[in-house]
Amino acid sequence: MSGLLALLDDVAAIAKLAASQIDDIAAQASKAGSKAAGVVIDDAAVTPKYVTGLPA
Repeated sequence: MSGLLALLDDVAAIAKLAASQIDDIAAQASKAGSKAAGVVIDDAAVTPKYVTGLPA
């Protein structure tokens, strides 16, 4: 019975680790997305003819 409890404890630890990594990935993706939007907005201020589909 103690082997089963140890296995369940290991599974719970792996699940916690995976959840924290997914959270980190989501945070980094959000950060990268906002930086990419900043580059497009910055470039649009200089050369608006290259950006289409955004309201002026």
